[in-house]
Amino acid sequence: MRFLVILLVVLAGCVATLPNDATISADLAAETSRAIVRMRAAPQPPPGPKPGDTCPNCKGKGYVGDSVVKTKCLPCDGTGKVQKVVKHPPACTDGSCKL
Repeated sequence: MRFLVILLVVLAGCVATLPNDATISADLAAETSRAIVRMRAAPQPPPGPKPGDTCPNCKGKGYVGDSVVKTKCLPCDGTGKVQKVVKHPPACTDGSCKL
C-alpha cells in the first residue's frame, strides 16, 4: 500500500503543464493555415502543342470545313502541323522601338 501512495505522489508531480498562452495558439493556427494554402497550389494549364505536332485546329488535314467547302487552316498554314511560335516584341509606347 505504501508503494502505491509513493507511486501516486511521484506520478502526480511529473505531469507537465503547458502555459495557457494565446500567442502560441495563434502562431500554430497561422502556420497551419499557411501550410495548407501552400499545399493547394493553383493547377497549371496543360501544355500546348509543340512545333511539329498535329494541328489541333484542323486535326492534321490542313484545311477547315467539310469536304465540300474547304478553307486553308491559318494556324498551321495548310501543313497540318503546328508551326513554330514567334514571340512578338512588346508594344512600343513612345514609338522608338526597332522591329
